[in-house]
Amino acid sequence: MNLTDALDLLERLLNAAGHPDIASVKRYGQGTEQSPAGIDLADQRGAHMYLFGEQRKGEIPIDVPTVLPTPKYGSQRVAVLAAQLLDAARPDALREWRLVAFGDLGPTDARGVAPAGISMLAADGSRILLRSAMGASKDTTAPDSEPSPGWTPPADLA
Repeated sequence: MNLTDALDLLERLLNAAGHPDIASVKRYGQGTEQSPAGIDLADQRGAHMYLFGEQRKGEIPIDVPTVLPTPKYGSQRVAVLAAQLLDAARPDALREWRLVAFGDLGPTDARGVAPAGISMLAADGSRILLRSAMGASKDTTAPDSEPSPGWTPPADLA
């Protein structure tokens, strides 16, 4: 599996998820150092969250929360959403995946424990890391609570 395949898989899952707060899911980049490849997920308020391929050491596996972080924590939110969707879909192309943190990323009081990406081991033995990030929002008043509290990944997600 290569980065393009991993992004294709997550793009399909994000589009099929039916989460009411997702306004759009778009691919970007060429997968080069000058043009990293990733997914741009926009929420209903215009905030942008990203999952992108990155080579990085120091992954710290963390448990996947059952509740999404609030939109205020978009970088963590997109990583947890991706992990929840992979858990629901259990794609054959992957042997395993895990939500990860890094000791040098995230809020200063939560480094090493705040979700910062997804590490995936493909069925062919390749490993891919998709790191998460959040961009600027048009609306600076992201809610402190989940705007879609009853949402869960669809049972037929595949």
